[in-house]
Amino acid sequence: MEIDYAKLQAVYAAKGYRFFDQGSFNLNLFGIRNASAQVDEFNDWMGVAFRDEWLNPRLLLFKASTKPGLYYLKHKILNVNGTAILIPGQYKGAWKLGHHNGYEALQQRTEGVFKVWRDADHDAQFDYSGPIYTDVQGLNGHTTSFRSEVERVNRYSAGCQVIQDDLDFNCLMLIVKKSLDYFSNSFSYTLLEEGDCLSL
Repeated sequence: MEIDYAKLQAVYAAKGYRFFDQGSFNLNLFGIRNASAQVDEFNDWMGVAFRDEWLNPRLLLFKASTKPGLYYLKHKILNVNGTAILIPGQYKGAWKLGHHNGYEALQQRTEGVFKVWRDADHDAQFDYSGPIYTDVQGLNGHTTSFRSEVERVNRYSAGCQVIQDDLDFNCLMLIVKKSLDYFSNSFSYTLLEEGDCLSL
């Protein structure tokens, strides 16, 4: 994925989303969903765009999954209506610096902040349509394992936004913590589609 600060800002503008460009460490947390229908792959991206202490534009991009893993799509449903698949869009104030499974991560701030489709047919394919739900809880931004390399999404996402590599995730967390020197503990998240970034 080829994208820089200026192009991301243009994508946000084209979608009518707010881009945070004022001051140092005013973070734009985002995901880019790959157009591929392949399941259980880390074939998406998560990133952060911001201005540093000297107001220089910065953008970091990490391999990730913005979709649930095969384990939940095929075998285990945590909600009677199906597994959550986050709908592309901008979610203002969606996350805070909190915890996921006992470690620091981006934690959903309140119920009702995200919009999702729900996949309940166990066919191991993504259902990008149907009723829209806002009942999702615990849709966090986190990583996989701090002990070993992980090649498949599997049980690491039931709808969460997941960075594959823990070192990449730790880098993001350092930036998130730094931003708290300037702003409150509230972070917006914007999920884009690959086509949004290729059309400009």
